[in-house]
Amino acid sequence: MYAGDNKGRAQTRMEELTDQRVTYYWDAERLTGGEWEKTLQIDQTAWDVYMLYAPGTNWQESTPKPVFWMHQLEGITKAPCLNKAELETRVRALLADLR
Repeated sequence: MYAGDNKGRAQTRMEELTDQRVTYYWDAERLTGGEWEKTLQIDQTAWDVYMLYAPGTNWQESTPKPVFWMHQLEGITKAPCLNKAELETRVRALLADLR
């Protein structure tokens, strides 16, 4: 989400992602970011957020809250800014719970 984002730019970015496991969507109405905004209880559209869910989390009528999240948003203090090492540690801990 940058000033000037449009479907054409999204298409260009999508073409850079060649892994068949990747799915890329254009959300012109920012509906997804609005849903994450509510879930994370922040006051701006949520994008560039990294959310972790515990094994067995159920996705029902509403979007569940993550057990941990990080972001790259300005002015948000409810969660830490993205830190690769810390995120990796949290992912590994959740994966260990699966064993």
